[in-house]
Amino acid sequence: MSDEYGVYYRADVAAREFARARNTVWWRIGSMVVSLGITAGAWYLWPQQFGSWAPWILGVSLASGLVSILFGVIRLVRVRADAGVARAGLAIGLNRDGMLVGQQWLPWPEVGSVVVRPGTLGASMSLVTTARDKRAARVPLDYTDTMPATLDTAVRVLSSGRAWLDLSRLD
Repeated sequence: MSDEYGVYYRADVAAREFARARNTVWWRIGSMVVSLGITAGAWYLWPQQFGSWAPWILGVSLASGLVSILFGVIRLVRVRADAGVARAGLAIGLNRDGMLVGQQWLPWPEVGSVVVRPGTLGASMSLVTTARDKRAARVPLDYTDTMPATLDTAVRVLSSGRAWLDLSRLD
């Protein structure tokens, strides 16, 4: 291994994930509208068969559609935040002197912890580095060109064993 290791953002992956999240929200809105339209149309065409049940079916369709849309919007907001960070360029830089996480430089003696946190509700898995003085830097790992285990190996080697990634939260 050389004396430097760079992890780069993949802006194309972030853009694709954002587009997917946005399309999912639109798809869920359209699905809810079609479901409500079909139910309302059936109620109009066959009022005897749907009479007393139609308001309940419409209500359940509306409620489940809105819950689905809400989760989609939460995912979209979280993906947008991560994708906004993942601009083309260096995400994490490592050398024998320390590490650059996001835009924050930390010499190895100042590194307090390096934790990989799983993503939830659409957010990317993230690398969170906390300095001994409690400063923290975060990088969305799903939008980079490395895997956590590979990064762990590089951190261990270049820090001469002084730092490592806590991968326990991924279990």
